Amino acid sequence: MALPKQQSPKYKCILPSDKREVEYRPFQVKEQKVLMMAQEQEDDAAMFRAVKDLIGSVTFGKVKADTLPILDMEYLFLKIRSKSIGETANIVVNCNDSECKGSGEAVINLDDVEVVGEEPDNKIMISDELGVELRYPRISDVQEEDQGNSALSTLELLKSCIVTIFDEEEVYTVADASTNELNEFVDSLSMNQLNLITEYFDSLPSLEKKVTTECGTCGKEINALVKGLQSFF
Repeated sequence: MALPKQQSPKYKCILPSDKREVEYRPFQVKEQKVLMMAQEQEDDAAMFRAVKDLIGSVTFGKVKADTLPILDMEYLFLKIRSKSIGETANIVVNCNDSECKGSGEAVINLDDVEVVGEEPDNKIMISDELGVELRYPRISDVQEEDQGNSALSTLELLKSCIVTIFDEEEVYTVADASTNELNEFVDSLSMNQLNLITEYFDSLPSLEKKVTTECGTCGKEINALVKGLQSFF
């Protein structure tokens, strides 16, 4: 006689930037093992791959994590984690005192983690005549080969997220341009123009939570702003 199979409960949430309603289930032991292995590697690329695969499984194959804005991916992961292993998580934060190398542990309620910030205008004028239209970064925009070089990573992210380039007379769709044309355009940007564009990414909404705890080494109070998937993983 075959052993009984359990039916997982189903939950729904609204993605913050995509505004889609997504149905999901808690992850299972076999999926948690993959997450734990990725966490032990202390490698961002491994973590993103694990979360990406997890999202595909627990949303019944209906959500393609590669196409999700990173904000939505992080938000959905927190909701899934909360329903899978509990609403609270223990995180370690470093001491605020620069002379102390200690840290403290804080307990946070994942449901209290908020999306902070307003979505900025994604059309940016880089000169009086020329502008670019950008989109939210996705997991697929994170280039593993450039993770050791922050300057290259920024440029590759920029290239991935440009939707159109426009002037007073015409709108040019980047998807229709060649790789060489896009590279030439980005390479021709002045530093001031590059800064205008990167400000868009810096000002995007993010998941944040303020925490207060005590340093286990010096005993001083630690006040920290926790943000990003790595912090809540």
